[in-house]
Amino acid sequence: MGTATRALAIAAAAIVVLAASPALAESCTGITQGGGRFATCFDLGNRLSVTAGTLGFGGGFALRHIVRFDDAPDLAWKLEHVMLEASYAGFEDRFTGVLYRGRFLRHSRDGHLVLPFGNPPRKIFLPFDIGALAEVGSISWRPDSNVRLGLVKTAALLDFARSRGFRRRFALGPVARWDVDVPRDRLAIAQHIVAPFSALLANLRFETANGVTAGELRVEAGSVYRSGVGWQPEALAEATLERIVLAVNDRPISLVLGVRYDSAAAETTAGIGARIVLVGRRDPRVSLATLAAARSF
Repeated sequence: MGTATRALAIAAAAIVVLAASPALAESCTGITQGGGRFATCFDLGNRLSVTAGTLGFGGGFALRHIVRFDDAPDLAWKLEHVMLEASYAGFEDRFTGVLYRGRFLRHSRDGHLVLPFGNPPRKIFLPFDIGALAEVGSISWRPDSNVRLGLVKTAALLDFARSRGFRRRFALGPVARWDVDVPRDRLAIAQHIVAPFSALLANLRFETANGVTAGELRVEAGSVYRSGVGWQPEALAEATLERIVLAVNDRPISLVLGVRYDSAAAETTAGIGARIVLVGRRDPRVSLATLAAARSF
């Protein structure tokens, strides 16, 4: 526990320092000596990528977008989707995957809700954005363990960062989830794990203005009910740091560092790997006439 706490504290401190540092104003299009153009800004939220490293290999599809309204220009919904994300380490017999995970945040410029009561309707001003997290179809196992199936997971979120885009997030909220453990040698339910909003989620994320560096810290802690056992405390913490080090034909290659602590499994894991974007959305601030073959950052 001491090692996990120190590692997560260092990762959290790095994220806070980088998030607090001012973004430098810079063009998103670079020019080579020969006059060719190349991208210097990247969209981290819209991509199909694969990852390989010390914890195995995997991949997934990410999509994010903002929904705006003509009759309410100060209001927007920030939607993030992750689909078919998986990671497998055959040498350790370890697997994690999720069918779908979505995060939906409502952002209002002056931070208010309108209650349709009275004449005129009343406004309540809030120091945070509100939203929700939804996850279905997760699966995981580790050496000498049952298969953990995550049937459903949801959380109500309060985002105190109140960012108009996706570069900053500091969200808190209660979490509800329902998981089942299934033995590998037969089709049966060994245990139900239920948290009826009895756990708290804290999520901190930052991205630099050019999308070259990103970091995230996620902590879940509270009580869960296990069938046949009763209520037990449980904690999960995970920190990741991603840095684009090379781009080939406008497709970034990132160095990814991560550390994870799971109290239920009584283990701490750390790893390093490379993430390669196979298909990605070009940052709209980039204007390219020609692409350089490769560029380092």
